Amino acid sequence: MIGERVFRPADLAARYGGEEFAIVMPMTDLEGACQVADRIRDGVLELRIPHSGSDTGQWVTLSVGVAAAVPASDVEPDWFLGVADRALYSAKRAGRNRIAIGETAEAWPRPDTLGQGREGPHH
Repeated sequence: MIGERVFRPADLAARYGGEEFAIVMPMTDLEGACQVADRIRDGVLELRIPHSGSDTGQWVTLSVGVAAAVPASDVEPDWFLGVADRALYSAKRAGRNRIAIGETAEAWPRPDTLGQGREGPHH
């Protein structure tokens, strides 16, 4: 079902862990990534998969963490996974069945943050 909601030939949807999936969408901005995430979230709800024995709801739902960036040459894939993973857990803490956006939309290091460390400015 997830692969059916990711339309472009260059996009890749893959299982990442037991209950997690990663979708790589080159040349996609934050708004586009959120639109795809919402299509997938809606698709899971439409399936009406029973979530028996759960205290979170009657049906299986989907929480999504989104990371989008114009990558710098030295940014590793783990950076994107970390941003998306933190956003995913933020969505789950906020009540599940929702989309959360990672804390940045531009990969580090940016020219204005050189010398501040790989994770960018401290908040």
